[in-house]
Amino acid sequence: MRPAIKIIFAPLNNRHKVEREKGLVVDGKTTGRTIWLDPRSTSIGETLLHELIHMRKPSLSEAGVIAETKLRWKKMSWKEKARLLTMLGHAVLEGQDTVVT
Repeated sequence: MRPAIKIIFAPLNNRHKVEREKGLVVDGKTTGRTIWLDPRSTSIGETLLHELIHMRKPSLSEAGVIAETKLRWKKMSWKEKARLLTMLGHAVLEGQDTVVT
């Protein structure tokens, strides 16, 4: 049985103006069954979907994940998006220790 996914809100690197202008902003990352999301992201739902795709298809390139994220996000109904966003209600702040089920 797979362990539950843990979502952690934490400020991630690359938030300086010069780095943003170069396109180096990191809104999320995945390590194992943990997804780290930067709460300053303006598209937190799409970022969560992007990281879930990374988790499900680890061999897919970044360009492939970006393409699949855009495609899936466009095709998702509002109910599917709402279910995805409810996962954020179980997210924890960096330093807490609760697992999302």
